[in-house]
Amino acid sequence: MPRSTGCRLCVTRRVKCDERTPGCARCETYGQPCPGYGEKFKFVTSKPYRTRRVQTKAGDKSTRTSSFTSPRLSTSPNTSESSSETHLEVQRTVSIPKPLTSGDLNVIQSLGVFVSDFTTSSNTPGNSNIALSSWFGFLPSIYGQNRALDAAIKSLAAHHFGQNLQNQQMMLYSRSAYGEALHSLRKALTSPSEYLSSNVFCAVVLLCMYELFANADDPASWMAHARGLGQLVKARGPERYRNELDISLLKSARGLIVMHSMFSGEDCFLANEEWHEMMRHQEQLLTNWPPGYHDCIEQFFAYFTHSPKIVHNLFDLKDRDFSEPETLQRLSEALNQVLDMQTNMATWYENWSQIASPPVEKPSATGDPLFPMILVYADLLDASIYCGYYAYMIIIHEALKTFGYPGPQEAMVIFFRDQICKSIEYTSTGILGPYRMGFAVRVAIETADPVTRAWLVSHLQEFSKTYAAAKPENYTPVI
Repeated sequence: MPRSTGCRLCVTRRVKCDERTPGCARCETYGQPCPGYGEKFKFVTSKPYRTRRVQTKAGDKSTRTSSFTSPRLSTSPNTSESSSETHLEVQRTVSIPKPLTSGDLNVIQSLGVFVSDFTTSSNTPGNSNIALSSWFGFLPSIYGQNRALDAAIKSLAAHHFGQNLQNQQMMLYSRSAYGEALHSLRKALTSPSEYLSSNVFCAVVLLCMYELFANADDPASWMAHARGLGQLVKARGPERYRNELDISLLKSARGLIVMHSMFSGEDCFLANEEWHEMMRHQEQLLTNWPPGYHDCIEQFFAYFTHSPKIVHNLFDLKDRDFSEPETLQRLSEALNQVLDMQTNMATWYENWSQIASPPVEKPSATGDPLFPMILVYADLLDASIYCGYYAYMIIIHEALKTFGYPGPQEAMVIFFRDQICKSIEYTSTGILGPYRMGFAVRVAIETADPVTRAWLVSHLQEFSKTYAAAKPENYTPVI
């Protein structure tokens, strides 16, 4: 018998359960339905394969039977140890596979494991746990409310479990659920009562995440989803983001929207003041954050939404003849914008570094020969913001260098690039690590020398094992 008498989710997450009935307080705190105190559960994922018609003896009617192997994700307490384990059982069955429906309790229970996996890293989570679980933690409670959302949840969850367990049938099922999600989403987007809903918004974010993590055949396909995501966010308008789910989804999605604007050449609508104003007024939803922490992060993202314009000017002006009057006028305007942003970021950094402790250097745990000293942060969210700052400063100094502004621009580019490299070992931990570092590494590799570039490519190759968008061929320098 298992030694723990806690609820199944607390046992799986290896946390102490207060054993309150009918549901424990810890599950309530995490916003997840308590699965109760039974000994185990099974999450059955079976692609709805077409069953074969099997002929019986003469005179009998033909019957439909199903003869296929169905992957079962079994999470149960280990009877010989106090811990729990997740493993794969492959079983034969003769019943027709029942599709996973919105009322399937097994899905909800398995979502607890999925959410825990996506919001837990080897580092102390701190503020980053608040930021991530604020939207991942909603998935168990909103599952069953919308067909597109349900299929999107199943596609990403099945991909995650299938990849961890190296089970191809589960991976195929995730692809099938992804197709179902796209089909349902197309219908939802034509429905006046659905297309601006929180459920559809969440489904679009999940499908974009699926493309980033799962689409190894076309890892750049996330750009198409990011474009659709931006269109939906814009169509909803700032006034629709008034609850914790919508706000946390927008916070998680806005980086993708800005990156799409940067790489596509399109203006970023999030740079408009109405969006900045709306985001600044959501601090009451994050009561556990230190004073000023939310405001400082929002100020950074307000500045960050102007980065696509700087990059567009950089590419537009880099090969122009600066002796032409029209080009000189545009250069003057672009240079003033960059200098203003440099001043803004210097003021921001002074405030931020007083709220979030700057990183400290420590020896690399891997004994890395190129960067033997790495940067260690107080928290993963702090690390993400610092890395975003380093990337933005590279863009600013690269623009100043291109525009011919005097100063140690090249040296500053190298300094901030190396800060990103030294942050990878700490910041890329956990399932979301490569996603967290994606933009910063993208900028660093643009300015890397051959040795540093080879070093970054080796990390991208490792990232791409779980994060398809990190395939090195997607990081070809363009500056």
